[in-house]
Amino acid sequence: MLWYAASRVGHKLHEKIDIHFLIAGHTKFPPDCGFGLIKQAYMKTRVNTLADIAEVVENSSPVSHLNIPQLVGMADGSVLVKTFDWQKHLTPHFRRLPQIKSYQHFSFDTKRPGVVLAKTHCDAEPIEYQLLRNGADLPPVDSLPVLAPPGLTIDRQAYLYEKIRPFCADEARDITCPAPKVTQKSPQKSMPKRMHL
Repeated sequence: MLWYAASRVGHKLHEKIDIHFLIAGHTKFPPDCGFGLIKQAYMKTRVNTLADIAEVVENSSPVSHLNIPQLVGMADGSVLVKTFDWQKHLTPHFRRLPQIKSYQHFSFDTKRPGVVLAKTHCDAEPIEYQLLRNGADLPPVDSLPVLAPPGLTIDRQAYLYEKIRPFCADEARDITCPAPKVTQKSPQKSMPKRMHL
């Protein structure tokens, strides 16, 4: 996350980025309320497909803007939100911040490309650390490596088909638990052998 923030500020896509983490053990905040409402609605709803989960999220809150579902992909394998291999893209250009877990506050500014100001707590003096391996060598903003969804292994497909399919609604069986098939996205593994008594 620090590398990504440093890259965006370095390319002047933002003038400044501040990242603040809560003190360990103090993680209760408004999104927990939203997740609680989703959990309550989920427990009372039959869910067979991704579309069903999206509907649960949509209807989970009396306030229309509190829980808004966003699917990243569809059951047919189509991708709605691309995933990028940020680790591969950023690693050659950045180095790790030593003792990163001891800091809670991080700041980046376009006036100091690649530099993070890190503080152990809000009133502490910040330490300055150059994250870039080469102070002027920012990663490119284009040609980002896209990660294709890996798909399900043949073993997982077989499990869903044999063990979960009977519990799905008839209209959802071929969507959520279709018959197993080997594709380029799903690594081939031998089918589990059955024991006969």
